[in-house]
Amino acid sequence: MRAATHDDLRAIVGIYNWAVNQTFATIDSEPLDTEEAAQWWEAHGKRSKLLVATDESVESGVIGWARLLPWNQRGFDVVEDLVYVDPVHQGRGIGKALLMELINEARGLGYRTIVATIATDNRHGLQLHTSLGFEPVGTIRNAAHKFDRWMDITLVQRSLED
Repeated sequence: MRAATHDDLRAIVGIYNWAVNQTFATIDSEPLDTEEAAQWWEAHGKRSKLLVATDESVESGVIGWARLLPWNQRGFDVVEDLVYVDPVHQGRGIGKALLMELINEARGLGYRTIVATIATDNRHGLQLHTSLGFEPVGTIRNAAHKFDRWMDITLVQRSLED
C-alpha cells in the first residue's frame, strides 16, 4: 500500500468505472471521463489522501484504491472515505487493509469523525465498514436512479477519538 501518484490515475479510474457500470458500490451511473478524472485528481488537497493497493503481477500494478476527502463543506471536522477493489482481487482483505489505513490517516490529519455514504444494496461495503466500528446513522431514500430502479443510501460513521 502506498500513496497514489498521477501515474495511477488511469488504473484508479478503470476500477471505479467498472464499479459504476457493474455494481451498486457507487450511486454514480455515468463513468468518469478523462476530463472529470483530471478534475477529481486536482480535488485532493492537504486534508485529503488517496492510497492504492498494489500487486506487481498486475499490468497497472493497482488492484485497489481508497480516498479520504473532507465531507460536504469546509469547516467540518468530518472526512468521507471511499474504498474500491478490482473485482479480480476482491475477498482477499484488500478493502479492509485500505480502510484501516484510511482510519489511521484521518486521525493523523486531525479529523474527529469519518463517514461513508454506501448504497444500501452494497452489502459488502456495509459489512466492511461495520466490521471496523462504523455505525449506521441514517438512510437517504430514493437517493439515486441506477439500473432502472431507485436506490437508497446508508450513512455510516465512526468516531476517530477512540
